[in-house]
Amino acid sequence: MRNIIIHNHLFKNAGSTFDWSLNRNFSNAFLDHRDDQGMQCGSKYLGPFLLEHPELSALSSHHLKFPLPVLPDVRLFPVVFLRHPLDRVGSVYAFEHKQDSDSLGARMAKNMNFNEYVKWRMQPDVPIVIRNFQTSRCLDVPETIKTFITRTLTEADYTNALKQIQGMALVGVVDLYDESMVLFEEHLRPFFPDIDLSYVKQNITSGRKNSMVERIRSIVNELDLDVTNSMLLQNHFDLQLYLEAGELVRKRINALADFGEKLIHFRNRCSAKSM
Repeated sequence: MRNIIIHNHLFKNAGSTFDWSLNRNFSNAFLDHRDDQGMQCGSKYLGPFLLEHPELSALSSHHLKFPLPVLPDVRLFPVVFLRHPLDRVGSVYAFEHKQDSDSLGARMAKNMNFNEYVKWRMQPDVPIVIRNFQTSRCLDVPETIKTFITRTLTEADYTNALKQIQGMALVGVVDLYDESMVLFEEHLRPFFPDIDLSYVKQNITSGRKNSMVERIRSIVNELDLDVTNSMLLQNHFDLQLYLEAGELVRKRINALADFGEKLIHFRNRCSAKSM
């Protein structure tokens, strides 16, 4: 049986750090997939692609779609990380503000202050990068991702996304990243005996406050009340999904024997890599 890790790399959700670990573990057997147009076709593209590349043991994509393909003699391990949506809003702006890119988001971030940028991003004709984005990327539906650029999600969509993450063994939470990695290693080790997901942090915003609570407080303080309310309303499903993912991770932590010792060992491995 062939085993493949499939990373649903959500923008500004610690995906670059996880990809760093995948690359370190698998080298040429890892692919940071950049054919966005192909990946947006879903399983009808990904299935044949994986069969045509038998050397791959891990793949990451910013445009992965669920459901994943079902392939003969192939076991897929989907991975996704969820982040507090308000913390993510600040990270997206900081990244796009300094990004060397001519993308729409980067141009707007460079020409707007934070309040103006968030207000713009809340408009229905603007890509949903910070409007229930994570929920849209966890949906198990036969649609292309592009349909979600202007689409308002529903309660049924949220239920769909929640069911998707509840059925996944490898769901991580950004503010519990180390804990998530310990759980991932335990689940993957029977299939990848030498797996080591220790890391050196990648793509970190300079000047970033250490505490998520501090970052969120700073974000809210910089926004007008009407912008804050709009941001909260249009990230309602993402916040629910993040909280459910956190609860799922904590339940799995409590079910794992000697978790504390394993976490210490994992962090020691990370420290050794950072020296």
